[in-house]
Amino acid sequence: MRRLSRTAVRRLVAALVVANAFVGTPALAQYRPPPLTESQRMVQEGDAAQVSASAAVTSGNKKDAEEKYRKALQLYEQALATDPTNLGAAAGLGTVANTLQDHARVVEKLQPVLTANPTELAVAYPLAVAYFKLRRYPEAIPLLEQVSTSDKPDYLIVSYYLGTYYLYEQRGDLAIAKLQRYLAQRPEKLAANDFQIHELIGKAHLIRKDAASARASFQKAQTGRPESASVQMGMAAVLEMEGKPKEAQALVQGLVTKFPQAPEPKERLGRMLLNAGDVQGAETQAVALVKLGSTPAAHLLLGDVRLAQKKSTEAEAEFRKVLQLAPGLVPAQIAVGKALQAQGRNEEAIRYLEAAVQAGGNNLELWASLGSVNRRAGNFQRAVEVHRRVVELAPRQPLGYNLLGADHFATGQWDQAIEDYTNALNVAPGNPTATRWLARSLAHRAQGRAQTNRLDDAVRDLRRAFDLERSAPMARRLGAALLQKRDFAGARMVLEQGVTLQGATWREHWLLGYARHGAGDAQKSLESFEQAGKLTEKPAEMEDVSVGAALAEVELGRVNEAVERLSQQVNSTTARELAQANLPLLQLRRALDSLERGDAASAQRDVELAEKFPLAKQPELAKLAAFTRSLVYAEDKRFGDATAALKKAFTPTPRWAAANTRALTEAYLLYRKEQVPQARKMLAVASKKPSPWQAKWIASLSYSLNRLEGERAYTAGNFKLAEKSFKAALATEPDNATLQHNLACVAYRQGKMAAAVTEWRKLEASVSTATLNLGIDAQERRNDIPDAVASYRRYLSSSGGPRMAVVKEWKDRLESLYDLRGGASDTDSNTNEATATETLP
Repeated sequence: MRRLSRTAVRRLVAALVVANAFVGTPALAQYRPPPLTESQRMVQEGDAAQVSASAAVTSGNKKDAEEKYRKALQLYEQALATDPTNLGAAAGLGTVANTLQDHARVVEKLQPVLTANPTELAVAYPLAVAYFKLRRYPEAIPLLEQVSTSDKPDYLIVSYYLGTYYLYEQRGDLAIAKLQRYLAQRPEKLAANDFQIHELIGKAHLIRKDAASARASFQKAQTGRPESASVQMGMAAVLEMEGKPKEAQALVQGLVTKFPQAPEPKERLGRMLLNAGDVQGAETQAVALVKLGSTPAAHLLLGDVRLAQKKSTEAEAEFRKVLQLAPGLVPAQIAVGKALQAQGRNEEAIRYLEAAVQAGGNNLELWASLGSVNRRAGNFQRAVEVHRRVVELAPRQPLGYNLLGADHFATGQWDQAIEDYTNALNVAPGNPTATRWLARSLAHRAQGRAQTNRLDDAVRDLRRAFDLERSAPMARRLGAALLQKRDFAGARMVLEQGVTLQGATWREHWLLGYARHGAGDAQKSLESFEQAGKLTEKPAEMEDVSVGAALAEVELGRVNEAVERLSQQVNSTTARELAQANLPLLQLRRALDSLERGDAASAQRDVELAEKFPLAKQPELAKLAAFTRSLVYAEDKRFGDATAALKKAFTPTPRWAAANTRALTEAYLLYRKEQVPQARKMLAVASKKPSPWQAKWIASLSYSLNRLEGERAYTAGNFKLAEKSFKAALATEPDNATLQHNLACVAYRQGKMAAAVTEWRKLEASVSTATLNLGIDAQERRNDIPDAVASYRRYLSSSGGPRMAVVKEWKDRLESLYDLRGGASDTDSNTNEATATETLP
């Protein structure tokens, strides 16, 4: 039923068509295209000739194919001359001329057409190819990018060209994108050649420093194919990038053995050995490569070996052989320039490279080499001019900026060098050459800034340099700048990283010792200096370390050891300067320690030793010496000299002194002069805003003044004042047994005998004079002679009584008089009275 319906429909449609033919309007005249113009006719004939030429190529008849291509070219050229707007003629001319490798003709004829029709891809494509083949990349690349946006299979080769160009320009990401686009668009019949594309992608990943992706690409290139020397050399590059140079060299060595007739592995192995400093091994490979075939690569390697052997004349001969085999080969021309310069023929090298540049057009490597030769010859201005040309030729490459940076670095123009290397990093982030030399330029500029007291700017430069180059020397520079700025915590943090970096020496540990010393960690500081001493055996360096260790020992309280270290004879200028700068300070510090212990004689010796140094060059230290001298005078009770020395120390006030240091010292001198009221008044003036350590010292001096005042009042019979003073002192030290005993003595003299005796009995075990006072009380007040004798005996058996001889005489007399032991004589009881002065300092 369905089949019949379809047949009926078809018949109905046919019938309607026939009916319309008979009953419709009269038929119009048939359309005929206008006749071809002469230009169009020639294009048509050119297309036919081109088709024939392609058929001849397919059949293998190259001569016939060339004749027909030239006939087609002639027709297209005549057509374009007849009608310059004929785009078909322009496209045909470009295609055929490129096939015949007549790229200059394509540029000449098609550029005006494209200028008039800038969006015509059929014209842009052959013109872009011609520019590319002529290595006129600045003109070729924009056109190739324009064509590549169309995604037409006819333009597939454009992605390949772009990929290889970006690979040449070391722009790995763009190269990978274009080559992967080629793989995505290529027809299946071209799949057999994908291994070549994967190999190129692997090289692009090497540029990106992506070892894992490069390895994967090279493995794809090798999969399913016999072992390829070029792919395996790519794998060797991966191993080098992974930090496995021995494995890489072993792989290439294996390729040399496996492919004895292949020149590439021999050349690569020779280069590896040459870079590793094995010139003899490189020579072996170079000679073997030359025997394998007199090729440009072989003679170029041998020339480089001869140059490394300082045989610059032989090297020049090898490089010239390369140019005989490959005239205009840029690496050989550059190498000839190096060989000439190695022979001291600078001007000849410059003239040679100038001629090569003129003949070679805009070759980047030649321009770069010409500028570098000028720099090495001292022609810095010309070097800058030439390298600016390199930047113009390749503004997206770091090469020109790096070379300009080297020119400015050589002349000490740090600002310009920093700008150049920064520009290089802007176009190629992470470029190792730019990174390394930018860090060094920053370090040099920082050194100049530090010398002009621009420490903040210097530290800023060095921090940036350390971020770029995490190395021990850079950490040392930054740490030293921070130490100069007295940022000890920052210096410590940087140098603690620096000592862990590869290549760290004794110097990093030495500076770390000073950083830790400044940060207040004396023990860690000493450890750093000791570690520095273990890393050097040179006497001068060990002397430098010893000075630092001495400073750490001072902070640890080992002043004598420190002074002994600094007093040793040294030959190191640095150690001698540090010792002379610090030894008098340490001697004065030891003098102050001696004064604190009450050893005035030792303090005086150290002050005299410190004063032998040329302190006039160190005014702050000279004032400290005068201050210490004033305290020594005070201990000798030479108060006039002490006051004069103190005035000298504080006129004007030194930086090391606090605002109230002079007033505190004057209060102490008044105390030593026993001028208590005046000392109290001066101490009150100095105590208004004390620092934490001063508060403790002020409290100690107040305590001493109270004791002194109590002692003097007791001696003068002013027991009320004595009681007040001793109680004030006890408020500071409530458990002080001596003060408790003295207060009991005051109570005794005030008639509170029972209370005083009770207190003495409690203190007898800790204050020997309490036992003596008990004996006196028993003898004089209670007339208990046996108890008195017993007390005297206990006093004599104690280890620290101040009146041992007198008490023994009393005891002996009482024993004799009262027949407690044998004969005795009377004693003058008026000399025996309770005393407090003996127990006072």
